[in-house]
Amino acid sequence: MNRRATLALIAGAPLMNAVPAAAHSPADDRAAVQAWCDRCVAAWAAGDGPAMYAGDAEALEWINIVGMHWRGKAEVVTAHERYLTTMFRGVPMSLREIETLRPIGRDGVVAVVRWAVGQFTTPTGHVIPPSEDRMTLVFERDADALRLLHGANVQIDPVAAASDPIS
Repeated sequence: MNRRATLALIAGAPLMNAVPAAAHSPADDRAAVQAWCDRCVAAWAAGDGPAMYAGDAEALEWINIVGMHWRGKAEVVTAHERYLTTMFRGVPMSLREIETLRPIGRDGVVAVVRWAVGQFTTPTGHVIPPSEDRMTLVFERDADALRLLHGANVQIDPVAAASDPIS
């Protein structure tokens, strides 16, 4: 090998190490998030908290619609299981749409999804009318799968939405 070829090889070595091992297409990520949402809807209907988060990250965190913050998959599953078998039992929920999907580097994806939730009664007796919720979901890539790492849920206020300065 001549000197010029040797220098080119040495100079290019750091660049070769920086190339990601596998590329993930936006279509693959959308399909994975859709599959997560489908699993969530099925688990909700079945009142099955463990199934809702099967395969998700052990470090999972969740902020619910009223600001409760559950840390760790065990807390997230327990909280959802308790609510799914009480105030949300029989309450319909469906996915409206995956609004946005954005990669974070090569190992993460942020999704914003919108859900429809039927009327329910809170533990304190307040009747909450049917609503739409918007969730921000943060997924991490692990062994070619997306696993939920963080979720935050916000109820959409239709009165406030009518005054959205962007729409």
